[in-house]
Amino acid sequence: MRRWTLSLGMGSALTACITLGLIGSAGAATLDFTGTLNLQLAATPAFVVPGAGTAQVTDDGSFHLLSFLLPGGTFGPITTSIPITSNAEATAFWLTLPGNLTGSFGGISGGPPGGGSMGLQGVDKICLGFASCEFAHVPFPFTPTAGGAGFGIGGTRTIPGAVNLTVQDAPWTIGQPVMTIHTPNSTISVPTLPGGFAHGPASLTSSTAQRSGVVQLVTVSKVYTSLVGAFPETPLIGVLTLHFVPEPGTLLLLGSGVAGLALHARRKRGR
Repeated sequence: MRRWTLSLGMGSALTACITLGLIGSAGAATLDFTGTLNLQLAATPAFVVPGAGTAQVTDDGSFHLLSFLLPGGTFGPITTSIPITSNAEATAFWLTLPGNLTGSFGGISGGPPGGGSMGLQGVDKICLGFASCEFAHVPFPFTPTAGGAGFGIGGTRTIPGAVNLTVQDAPWTIGQPVMTIHTPNSTISVPTLPGGFAHGPASLTSSTAQRSGVVQLVTVSKVYTSLVGAFPETPLIGVLTLHFVPEPGTLLLLGSGVAGLALHARRKRGR
């Protein structure tokens, strides 16, 4: 932990010192965060799952984020649904998410786009005919297979059932995934979601491993179904956004410093 002291000169009668606790030394440290996990199947509305916790981060000594670990269970448990009105066959989109698995990410700053692996547990479902999903639905499982393939991890999964599924998964990345989707009428090869990024409070390219840093990672899986007449290929999209939360005491000190500068300026103008 490196402690920085900022001295604000306000004349001979007033001097304020603000001590800020910042992650600055190379190696591992911890940062509290809040975040959201967005999950979207094709053009259905996206589920937004909030989360919060403490990340284990590693920086290079200059606040560039090199890697970080997220604990399992940060996002979830949650069970919720969204009605679907744009499709004659599907009536609702259900999500059952007990939680995420432990996430490990690296290569965040510099070089090729970094990323990592964070699996999920649970399932999302497209309800057919009844909004409760009680009688007919198409499941899209998140939980990894025994071989380790899964959403946000990578690999290929074959899921037998009333509707057979084959899922090609990918790990998380701060790049911009591009997926080729074949529909009954066209073939599209475009970015399927906004790219990820790592932004710091000091600039867009550094200081991410500092409080107020923001990291966004994305993943996309291609789902093949045996449904006749439906789209044979469907994207399952995930967007993970983390904000390293400033300590309340740090915000209070910064606010006090700004207020002191403003008071000093008013006093000078009044002389």
